[in-house]
Amino acid sequence: MSKPDPITRRRAVSRLAMSAALPYLGGAGAAWADKFPSRTISFLIPDSGGGTFDTYVREFSQIMSKQSSVNIAPISMPGAGGRTAVFNLLHDRPDGYTIGMPNVPGLLTSQYDKNQTQLDLTKLTWVGNLGRDLYGLAVSAKSPIRNVADLKKQAAKKPISFPSTGFGSTDYFATRVFVSLLGLNYRQILGYTGSAPTMIAVARGDVDAVVHSYASLKAMETSGLIRTIFVFENNTKLPGVDDATTVGKPELGEIFQWRPVAAPPGVPADVVSQLSQMLMKAAHSPEAVAWAKNTGAGLFPLDHAGTVKMIQAQQALVQKWKNALS
Repeated sequence: MSKPDPITRRRAVSRLAMSAALPYLGGAGAAWADKFPSRTISFLIPDSGGGTFDTYVREFSQIMSKQSSVNIAPISMPGAGGRTAVFNLLHDRPDGYTIGMPNVPGLLTSQYDKNQTQLDLTKLTWVGNLGRDLYGLAVSAKSPIRNVADLKKQAAKKPISFPSTGFGSTDYFATRVFVSLLGLNYRQILGYTGSAPTMIAVARGDVDAVVHSYASLKAMETSGLIRTIFVFENNTKLPGVDDATTVGKPELGEIFQWRPVAAPPGVPADVVSQLSQMLMKAAHSPEAVAWAKNTGAGLFPLDHAGTVKMIQAQQALVQKWKNALS
């Protein structure tokens, strides 16, 4: 008997999740002819609770719901480094009532994973972008590793272990580029469901280091459980923290966690325009600005056209580092 395709199994689970959400979505039989938007819009979260994707989607769902005449319902759909949520987006109705936040640039690397069913992100309808977050690398607060030089010394003795949510996540991509440029001996442990579990793993000492958005790392660092030793930018203002310049690898300053919003393929242009306007209005609101200041999130609003250009630039970045992904 042949082994079931993992995406097929996830599809069944994802469809059950969407079915459970139908009361919030207005039902599968809702009329397409209604003026958009006339019913609840589902906003898919490609991560488990506690991560920055979850935080972004829930915050902006709340803001947009207040600003518009319809409800925006955040729906958690974790799995496969964000692939499950994108799979649903690729196969949903092109009516604008389902949107999601794909993991970029992470999911753009999926084309280089020969063990997974390919997801063509170029078919998605890019609506807008809400943020651009700094990435960082952290170790346990109890770790003897204080900086990248210490990390290199330990890697010379034994592989540095990193947790990851899997191929297709930005943490996977950023980690691979980091260890490739620095020539580190490493091993990547896959299967984590979100950023929170990976940070807990490094705090407990299950793994040596973790790469994630700095906003996530900072939140746990405040609790005294982890310590950031590197950030993916060229000139950091964080005291005692290495950056791309101090380690002599300016290319690492090109990697960010983007927060684009996409809809299924084939959404009409007028609906895309309305969705884009809703996102931009929310992103420029006092509520969003205050939220970003409090959480450390990097607001970076881009409309539909700007987001399409950003995705093209990220595709070129991933292509540049394809050898590090093998």
